[in-house]
Amino acid sequence: MDFQAIKEKIPQNDPHAFLTCVLAETQQIDAFFIFSSTIEKQFEQNCQVLASEETISLADVTQLQSEGFLVVAQTIDGDYIAGTLSQTFVIPVSLYKADIEKHDLFLTDFFIAYENGTLSSAILPSP
Repeated sequence: MDFQAIKEKIPQNDPHAFLTCVLAETQQIDAFFIFSSTIEKQFEQNCQVLASEETISLADVTQLQSEGFLVVAQTIDGDYIAGTLSQTFVIPVSLYKADIEKHDLFLTDFFIAYENGTLSSAILPSP
């Protein structure tokens, strides 16, 4: 997927605009990331099912959503990719708060860095 072209198409750093643009690129399938407009709901359900003091809670998600947080993708390994206006989060399938990675990159820049091999992540494999 051409994330540089997507970056040029969206007028501002907005996770909802990013996801809309990615989903419009239906002719290109990514083998590792699964983009979906329903992944946020699945993520919220998993937060409820796996709720503990060590995992991200629905209350945490609600707080993040007030800052523009949106889950946009899931990896084939079950980890989640979410973003705000200025950060991207890699959330492990376990939902452990201590293991969540925060990258000071908007979603497009995050995926560009990942594809270029310049993103450091303990959760995501090298591209």
